[in-house]
Amino acid sequence: MTLRNVPLVLGLLAAATTAHGALPTVRAGEVVVAPIHGPVSEAQFFFLRRVIKQSEQAGAAALILDLDTPGGALSATEKITQALLKTQLPVYAFVNTNAASAGALIALAAQEIFMAPVSAIGAAAPVMGTGQEMEKTMNAKIVSYYSGYFRSVAARRGHNPELVDAFMNLDKEVKVGDRVLNPKGAILTLSAQEATEQIDGRPVLARGIADSAAQVADKVGLDPARIVRIEPSGF
Repeated sequence: MTLRNVPLVLGLLAAATTAHGALPTVRAGEVVVAPIHGPVSEAQFFFLRRVIKQSEQAGAAALILDLDTPGGALSATEKITQALLKTQLPVYAFVNTNAASAGALIALAAQEIFMAPVSAIGAAAPVMGTGQEMEKTMNAKIVSYYSGYFRSVAARRGHNPELVDAFMNLDKEVKVGDRVLNPKGAILTLSAQEATEQIDGRPVLARGIADSAAQVADKVGLDPARIVRIEPSGF
């Protein structure tokens, strides 16, 4: 059985749904906010792909992901990160209020990450679709492959790739500078305050704390008055 055929999830099995319906009009220069709420699924990938395409065609200024997810399908997570890496739009992630598991890995595909004042990000260890832990050898293979993949995603976006191991791998101690950020035998979850903490002149992961997507836009130099929020429809 190949890795691609293993029915894996990150934290929670996602529901199988398909999004339909027309998206709101996007105009040149607008800041598009797209929610990724609930379990990550193929439907959310299709929705986000449509949002990206329409935003690019319209000449949008940027894309902000509004993340509130407990995890979901690993295959959909990989597709979403690929779509985010391919777009020419600036991509920002707003953790509002939960980017667990798959949500943490999706956030790594954004150029900048912002956290709500009470929020958390991390804990991306893969499990079977039933929610059970995997057999030890299979788990080692999956973690090895996908931690390598998402380390490259993090490095591409300028995030610390070692955090991927801290999120996914129980068998690895992770340090930032001389500080042990995550001891061996633990899976890392960061609060908003921990994610934005400065170590050796750099934030651990997130650029800052924001109360809303509009505040994220303002913090990165975009016009919060020009936000258009696109919600999935027709589930």
